[in-house]
Amino acid sequence: MNTLSLHIERLLLSHNCVVVPHFGAFVTLASAATRVEHEELFFPPLRIVRFNPNVVEDDGLLVSDVKRQCRCSEAEAKHTIQAMVLNLRQQLLADGEVDFGSIGRFSQDDDGRVAFAACQAGAVTPCYFGLDAFCMPRLKAGSLRAKNRQAHATASATSGTDNRHITIRVNRRLLRYAVVAAAAILVCFTFNSPLPPHDTPTPQVATITLPSSTLPALSVSVEPTGDAASMDAATVADAVATTDIAEVAAAGADDDMAVEDEPTSHGSYCIVLASAVSQRNGDDYVARLLKRGYTNARVYDNGRIRRVVLDGFATEAEANSANAALHRQGREFASTWVLDMQ
Repeated sequence: MNTLSLHIERLLLSHNCVVVPHFGAFVTLASAATRVEHEELFFPPLRIVRFNPNVVEDDGLLVSDVKRQCRCSEAEAKHTIQAMVLNLRQQLLADGEVDFGSIGRFSQDDDGRVAFAACQAGAVTPCYFGLDAFCMPRLKAGSLRAKNRQAHATASATSGTDNRHITIRVNRRLLRYAVVAAAAILVCFTFNSPLPPHDTPTPQVATITLPSSTLPALSVSVEPTGDAASMDAATVADAVATTDIAEVAAAGADDDMAVEDEPTSHGSYCIVLASAVSQRNGDDYVARLLKRGYTNARVYDNGRIRRVVLDGFATEAEANSANAALHRQGREFASTWVLDMQ
């Protein structure tokens, strides 16, 4: 095999055209998949190689590949290519044809004309490797319908002889009678309710009187009906008494809270020194203030929040003046403010 074919085959894997100087050009063309109707064969797509002896100008691809493979200079690569071409021409002249590897075959007639026949199963198409021709007969419409009818008949015969299915025949008249009877029984059970007893027990009345020291006397009447007629009157009285006493205790707590919210007799305005303090911390702070001479310091609790205040100011102007004086005393009283206790 000519060594020149190895270089051409390698270059055609990634190029569509490779020129051999002073000989010709190898060009690849894409061929789509084809179908041979009379043989019922499908052929995969191919890259067909064509040889054009009229293109002899060097494009540099073959020279570069020979230079890289032989590790020689460009001049030596060109000389090597010329020797390969000369060897190919001598083989054609002597034998009349030359096998050009997996690319194809060269032949020469008596007049010296060179012809090239490409190999259809060549190795110049990597993306189509593994694809081969296959046979696929055309489906006929008549045969397809016959196969469908045969499959349907086979399925029907199989289902007809299947013993797993059991058929039960029921008389429609008997079924209708059974439905009517069931409906009548259901209506009877639905609307059949027991009559009330003739002797109705007399309602019992329980009267409960609480001591007058707690609240005015209350009278509660309990009229039980049905199964509740046997309720114990003492149990009802205990429940009512417990409820009323709880209400009285809640009312007393509200009255005590209202008394705490009332302003002191010393004045309606005060100066708030600290807010949201605990009882212990508030008492300690008041004790320190009393030692320092603030005799009007005390803990003020209105039921919602506990504060340490300086009270005893009759008017808001008096309280503001005292608050301004506190601000001038230092950073301890920088955040004090005036509160109206009414």
